[in-house]
This record gives sequence, C-alpha cells and structure tokens, in this order.
Amino acid sequence: MTNAEMKSNRYLRWHKARCRIAWILARIAEGHTVQIATHTRAVRYTAKHAAMFKATKSGAFVQRGKVWDCIDHTNISAA
Repeated sequence: MTNAEMKSNRYLRWHKARCRIAWILARIAEGHTVQIATHTRAVRYTAKHAAMFKATKSGAFVQRGKVWDCIDHTNISAA
C-alpha cells in the first residue's frame, strides 16, 4: 500500500477513544468521580469502576452488566 492509497483519518476514531478513556482513568486515579451523562441519564463512576472502561477501533465503551455501551457522543465531566 502506498501513501496515495492510504485513507485519511484511518485511525482517528480509535485515537479519540484512547484519549477519552485515558482522560477518564486519569481523573479516577486522582480520586475524582467521573460522570457520564446522556439526555436521559447520568451515571457516576469511582475508582472501583476503573476496569469497566475500554477503547477499541470502533470507539470508547463502558461496561453495563454483560453489555458494552458506547460513550463516544456523551458528556463526560469530573468532580
């Protein structure tokens, strides 16, 4: 594959997911509570929830039971 055949922003979604998860885990490591909010629901995560986050090529995810919920387009804040 040559440079001309490369797709632009090929790994951009994965990069943004890794940055988002890294930010969340850094705030949790500092002792903060991280809140992920959608239009209808807000969930708070503390240090005991750190293993529930992952970044893949398809986005950033948080575990809810056996299901992984995408958190790419959610509002994330730390308190």
